[in-house]
Amino acid sequence: MPMLGLYDRTEDPEEHMGVYNAQIYLQEVDDAACYCYFLATLKGVAQSWFNGMPPGSISCFQDLANKFVRQFIATRKERRTSVYLSKIKQGSQESLTEFV
Repeated sequence: MPMLGLYDRTEDPEEHMGVYNAQIYLQEVDDAACYCYFLATLKGVAQSWFNGMPPGSISCFQDLANKFVRQFIATRKERRTSVYLSKIKQGSQESLTEFV
């Protein structure tokens, strides 16, 4: 299982949440503990976002997870498929080395 690093808005928020959920699931903790432990996985802008949330704005940990992903979705990694590869073309003036 991948190690959970600190989330600083430069990675995929869905990936961070997936790794966090997998690790917290193994601990068998309640919703409140999930919420508290999650803060320890954030730094920088992400931690400021978390700390700036109004009191009572989160009803459960899943609500927090959804808001977190929505807030940082722009940093999600682009998922490329085989269709993407089929569209890559070498330019007429481009050497093979430049193309690769």
